[in-house]
Parts: sequence; structure tokens; C-alpha cells
Amino acid sequence: MSSPLSFQRGRSAAVGFSSLAAALVISGCSSDTAESTAPPSVVAVDPAVIDTAVADYRVYVDEQIATMRSETDAFAAAIADGDLEQAQALYPVSRRPWERIEPIAGIIPGFDAAVDVREDDFDSPEDPGFTGWHRIEYHLWVDGDLAAAAPYAEQLASDLADLDAASDELAIEPQVLTVGAQELIEEVAAPSGKLSGEEDRYSGTDLYDFKANVEGSEALVDLLDPALQVADPDLAATLEVQFADLDAQLRELGSFREGFVVYAQVTDAQRSALAATLGELAESLSLLNGTLGLA
Repeated sequence: MSSPLSFQRGRSAAVGFSSLAAALVISGCSSDTAESTAPPSVVAVDPAVIDTAVADYRVYVDEQIATMRSETDAFAAAIADGDLEQAQALYPVSRRPWERIEPIAGIIPGFDAAVDVREDDFDSPEDPGFTGWHRIEYHLWVDGDLAAAAPYAEQLASDLADLDAASDELAIEPQVLTVGAQELIEEVAAPSGKLSGEEDRYSGTDLYDFKANVEGSEALVDLLDPALQVADPDLAATLEVQFADLDAQLRELGSFREGFVVYAQVTDAQRSALAATLGELAESLSLLNGTLGLA
């Protein structure tokens, strides 16, 4: 199977991540923007604190990519072995690292359209251009055809190896952390986004993606917390409470250890409660860039 990495990003992908492109450049850039001319009301933050957050996020990204490759290799092996039950169990597991670092992985040209595109961008789920996790998901849950899924699983593992190599060339700007934290939550909160159940439509494993998105956003905020405690400790406290509330709502629906309920079992009331909490959190996260003088 030829690689589809020349495809453009699909219309069903999270549009918000494209706004990070201006904040992420290929090697050779530094985080001098931490010294940007901020409004007088913004408390100055030591640029070294921001630099440390960026360096630590680089480590986090590398760790998540390594985990993603390992878990996807196990997922592909289960498919090759003809073990449908194991393959279905490993499908949402293999996606977690991708969802945590989507601000990075989703904006390296070509990869999102290769590994995370939806059926909506094609004439049918049998279109050969429909590749990645969701093509495999279709075969595992809709037609149970492991033989049909196998070449797409092999291609997915290969594409993620290419992503690993491409990520080595990235220099991460501070705005990737602030804007990325917000957009990970907005991607879940959008009415036409993950909260609608459109992403993992065949398997109903959407809550695994939700939780991973939240973890990715929370990791970014944790890295920025030393700077935020200087610039606006009240905002830091608000974010801590809002993440705790969201985590508590998700715990009612399951966990990575015990598994999450199938998304169709999430009631309208529960979805509305999640939407409200996500919306409040996204609004607070939208303040990070200006608060830290990175706008």
C-alpha cells in the first residue's frame, strides 16, 4: 500500500490546530518571544521559566511518540495474528498518545490526513484513500475483516515511524503550549466535534480520546504553572479547579484502567454537563497567551 502522506488535511479534522502553524517552525528558532512586549498590566515572567516549560514539553512529546509507536506496533501485531478481541482492546489504547500531543502531531504536514482522517472525507469507507486508525476501526467493528485491516495497520505503524523522524526537526515555540492547551479542549467541546461522537463512530470508544485530550491539555498547563503562578495565580487556581471538575465527570464514565463506557451510553444530561465544563475550561485557557505575555 502506498503512503497517503501527500493528502491534504481532511475537512473533518480539528481545524483549530492549523492556527498553531505560525507558532511552530522547523529547527533553528528560539523562544525569544517570551520576551515580547507585553501590555503593562501583564506581570513579567522570567523567559528562562518559559524556556524550561518548552524544553520539558519537547521531552513529553518524545515520550508520547515512543509510547504511541510501541502501542501501535502491538495493535498491528494483534491484527496480523487474527486476534479481533485483542485488536479491539488495543485500538483506543494506541490512540491515546496521539490525542495527547495533537497540537504537535496534527500540524506536521500530511500526517493528520494519513492517520486520523474520517470517512466523511471520502465517497465511502471502502475508498482506498481512507487510511489510518479510523479505516482500521471500520474493519474491526463494522465488517470484522482483519485481513482487510492488516495492510492499513502496517501503513499506520510506518506513518508513525515517519512522524517520529519528522518530529526531530521541530523547534517548539512557547505559543504551541498555550494555544495547544486551549485547542485540545476546544476540539472536544465543539458541538460538531468529539462531543458529538463523530470521531470513533464505529467503536464508540470516544471517551478514551476525550480523556487523552484532557491529559494533554493538563500536561501543558502543568508545565506552564511556574510561570502562571507569577503572572496570575488566580487563573492558575481556577484552571486547577476546572480540570478537577472535568476529571471527576470523566471518572464517572470509566477510566483507562477499567475501561470507559461505550459513548452511546453517555446520556444527553451527561453530555450537556461535559459541554458546560469544557466550555468554561476553554474560556479560561484562552487567557494563557495574553497572561504570559506570549500573544
